[in-house]
Amino acid sequence: MAARKYIYIRDFCQGHSLEEAFLRELQENELLSIEEVDSQPAFPRRELQQLERLVRLHRDLDLGPQGLQVVQQLLDRLDQMEQELWQLRRRLRRWE
Repeated sequence: MAARKYIYIRDFCQGHSLEEAFLRELQENELLSIEEVDSQPAFPRRELQQLERLVRLHRDLDLGPQGLQVVQQLLDRLDQMEQELWQLRRRLRRWE
């Protein structure tokens, strides 16, 4: 049952033609959390979308783990600002 909540590193790397070392580097840069599931390294399924975005950025822009970390921080900040803007717009509508 636990395996359904996780994706094995080996399977993800085979499906995306990646080296497992790349995902380990992402873990070292705190971009991915890797856990042991059934004695195999795996990551939570909820991180799949973010990981696939990082893989695309890595391939398309030839970014290493440190560059991906910077981009991820900027994207997180952008998401936060969009949330704040949405909240401010909602408050402003109350006064209209």
